[in-house]
Amino acid sequence: GRGIGARRVRGAGGGAVTDAPSSLRPLVIVNPRAGTGAGAATARLEELLRAQGLHPDVRVTSGPGHASELAAEAQAEGRSMVVAAGGDGTVSEVVNGLLQPGGSPDAPVLGILPLGSGCDYVKTFGIDAQIEQAAARIASDSAPVPVDAARISFTTLDGPAQRVFVNIAEAGIGAEVVEAASQLPRRLGPAVYFTAFWKTLPRFSRRHAMLQDPASDQVLYEGSVMNVVVAIGRVFGGGMRVAPDADPADGLLDVQVHAGSKLDFVRALPKVYRGAHLPHPRIHEHRVSSLRLECEPAALIEADGEVLGTTPATFEVLPHALRLKV
Repeated sequence: GRGIGARRVRGAGGGAVTDAPSSLRPLVIVNPRAGTGAGAATARLEELLRAQGLHPDVRVTSGPGHASELAAEAQAEGRSMVVAAGGDGTVSEVVNGLLQPGGSPDAPVLGILPLGSGCDYVKTFGIDAQIEQAAARIASDSAPVPVDAARISFTTLDGPAQRVFVNIAEAGIGAEVVEAASQLPRRLGPAVYFTAFWKTLPRFSRRHAMLQDPASDQVLYEGSVMNVVVAIGRVFGGGMRVAPDADPADGLLDVQVHAGSKLDFVRALPKVYRGAHLPHPRIHEHRVSSLRLECEPAALIEADGEVLGTTPATFEVLPHALRLKV
């Protein structure tokens, strides 16, 4: 594999120092606050990987942004694989570290050990949380799958900002639900989004939105909206199959404009969990490689479960930016 060759490394448990080429030294980035039992699960994963001839380095994050720093360091060191052990937030941070602007175009292979209360991204690929299966997947010599990411440029109080996402972004009620969910007890698990939706709906105000394809200057939609979804993956919000036909490797963004009323939104909600809400006469669908979104008044934006800022925003797909071990 590519990399910097053999290097002296120490096991996470403080064991003996071992010589191993970088191709055999995956970096496992652990969010200790993800779900329950993350420490025990990661220790078991390390044990299984060592049994299969690998020499994983385990690093535990200390706070927001640390996973991105560790992932960026792993790329600079020439690691061949980085494993995100946590929920969707951990995956998002790791990806943002791997795909930093100006970084190497050849990112390490991404492995995922889904441990968080929200693990929607992996559902598109059928990845589950069984430790034994995760170890076998990470240690296998099967070729990783190329998958897309996307870069979103948005607005904050401090000015323009950018972020990479791999699953789903929203502007409108969906982002406000994510913000409300972040303030609810984590013990609610996947039900946190359903609870947050009913807290958010009565006070939500629709926006006037304009969606434009920058590549052609074509206006895709202009009018009142409840929500705008920009999807690479298929599942979000604790199991909602919001973009059931999205292909995470086709180089396109699946865009949905939810233009119906609050009642339409409520009626469609049970169907979203089955991916049966489409087609719908008041949900406008588009597939584009880039998107410009403006709202009046400005709409809150979230991506991969994190509230980022507000519109105006642009979205640009990064075709096959990642190699995912599935």
